[in-house]
Amino acid sequence: MRLTLRTLLAYLDDVLEPATLKEIGVRVSESAPAAATVARIKEVVRRRRIAAPELTGSGSAPDPNLVAEYLDNTLAHDAIPALEKLCLESDMHLAEVASSHQILTAVLGEPVEVLASTRERMYALVSQAPLVEARANLEVPVSETAAQALALTTASPAVRQPMTPDYLKPTVGRNLLLGLLVGALGLGWLGWVLKDQGLLPSFSGQSVAVDSSTTDTDEAALDEGTSPEATPAVPPGPNRPATLPPTPDLTPALATNTTPTPEMVPEPAVPTVAAPGEVGLAPQPEAPEVPPAAAAKPFPVTMYGSAEGILLAREPQSGQWNVMPRRALVHGGDEIAAPDPFQSEFTVDGTTLAVTLYGGTRVRLESGVGAGLLTMAIDRGRVAFQWPLTSENKEPVSIRLSLRGQAAELTLNEPGSHCAVEVGQRAPQGSRPDPLLPLPEGGIHVVAGSVSLAWNGGPAVAIASEIGYAAWPLPPNPLQVGPQRAVPNWLSPEGLPLTAADKTKYRMFEKEFAIDQPVSMSIPALVSDRRETISSLATYTLGLVDDVPMLVKALKSEHEATRLAAIWCLRNWLPSDANNTAILTMEVERVFQDDEVSAVVELLWGYPSEDAKDKAITRQLLGWMDHKEIAIRELAFLHVSRLTSRVYAHGYRPNLADSPRNAAMVGWRNHVEKNGGQLVK
Repeated sequence: MRLTLRTLLAYLDDVLEPATLKEIGVRVSESAPAAATVARIKEVVRRRRIAAPELTGSGSAPDPNLVAEYLDNTLAHDAIPALEKLCLESDMHLAEVASSHQILTAVLGEPVEVLASTRERMYALVSQAPLVEARANLEVPVSETAAQALALTTASPAVRQPMTPDYLKPTVGRNLLLGLLVGALGLGWLGWVLKDQGLLPSFSGQSVAVDSSTTDTDEAALDEGTSPEATPAVPPGPNRPATLPPTPDLTPALATNTTPTPEMVPEPAVPTVAAPGEVGLAPQPEAPEVPPAAAAKPFPVTMYGSAEGILLAREPQSGQWNVMPRRALVHGGDEIAAPDPFQSEFTVDGTTLAVTLYGGTRVRLESGVGAGLLTMAIDRGRVAFQWPLTSENKEPVSIRLSLRGQAAELTLNEPGSHCAVEVGQRAPQGSRPDPLLPLPEGGIHVVAGSVSLAWNGGPAVAIASEIGYAAWPLPPNPLQVGPQRAVPNWLSPEGLPLTAADKTKYRMFEKEFAIDQPVSMSIPALVSDRRETISSLATYTLGLVDDVPMLVKALKSEHEATRLAAIWCLRNWLPSDANNTAILTMEVERVFQDDEVSAVVELLWGYPSEDAKDKAITRQLLGWMDHKEIAIRELAFLHVSRLTSRVYAHGYRPNLADSPRNAAMVGWRNHVEKNGGQLVK
């Protein structure tokens, strides 16, 4: 017998034959990996405050039905390796599967025997409902059946007789009545359809005109005060015209008489006054005339054309993020994200516009408004726009942008124009209200040609490639061009410099995305990967889709790059909603010890610059720099370095061993003592 995970679970729960148990025990003792796995299973099952998979949304994978089939030994063989790999790489999933196996073993090993008297009493409880209603309303007489049911439930077990519940008794008469009712409804519906289609004569003996043009018929009918039975009006939507096009004339009109018949003219609603204790139709005021809605601009044909890399798309119903296939169309309302280090390229409206999403970008696409080709809401990241010289369009290309709540109108003025917008998130410096936190960081880079940008409805400002940069203004300042900056490396034709080893790691990371699985199932296990680059890239991907539970777990990673990635993602996510502090606290409680929770939450919020002169906070930060938990040491040193502008001063690093770290702490304590107990004077 092979030492699979399921075999080890059966061995630990003692459900195998004695001979098999002895054989497995010998093999486990001879195999170091098997012995380590057995010890790990025992440890995670007993571990206090271990997390559990979410019921829905991010972190809910794998499907509980897959786990049930796996424990029942009915799961398809090709699906077993992926599930076992997930369990062996995640303590949370391993504890969930092992605990479920223990519970099933206990339940199935000792079947519960239900006494006959208990079963009959449960049947009788169903018949108590009429008696309960009778007690609630004394005017309603108690039925004989209910009285018998009450006597049965209160009688002693010796005189209690078996009773079959009503829902188990045959109901021939009731079924016959139901069948007749359904048949009558069916005949009535059939007659209505035949009359509606003109196959039955009207009661007035007049023919009904059939006109193929819905527009003309509706106007004529409204003039005559009629309500023609034509195609119902469809309310205008974001991708739907306000009026329907005329239906082509497929059949000749049956008659030309358009005189309204009694069936066609609706009777006016007569308002009635309700008598005391009755419900009547209250007089309805005349509805004000609503002008017709303007036709929505159709979303341009947008195609994802990258031959390599990964692009994620969010499922509207489930909220899960999935890998978008190559050569797929993007539709209005889609939310997409390009995980680091990949970039994704699109073509919009044929050759009119080329769009590139760089790694770490998350956007939502909508239909254009006014002269805009499309609308793009950029939550974070970097997006490049280029008007190709080969484009058949000769008119300026306009794009409406929403940059973390700030509106902008971007116009590419001439063919060959190439620009990129950069939207950064602001990390908090303390939990006190900060009006700047929701505003975007970054600006616009112009590589070639000329563009114009109108900020929050203000005048359009021309930005030429000679200066090539404008930073996002802070209110109430207007948009200003400059100062001149060089084109960043990520926007240059050569791109970021990559070594052969980097390219190999990125290709390996790309293969970890499963086209048939959501990101919440394929990526979280990579946080525990032994390869630091893969682990940190997986953490940035989880931060891009706001998977907070896994980001908190990444703070416990053995890799420094992974922990720093989790800190960066959590600090950017934290101020985006007022409820995020409570969510973060709950997730930190699942991973860290009770005495560490408040420290982690406070350090993730950070400190303003004036706290550098607070002696109590200085003393607290120095104590956390020497904490046993490395994530707390890294968070504390992050703020000490920023507040003092001294990076790695006195030879301190959070990941040092105890002896060199203690020596570095002596230098920091001397520094604080010279400043009178403060980080800065």
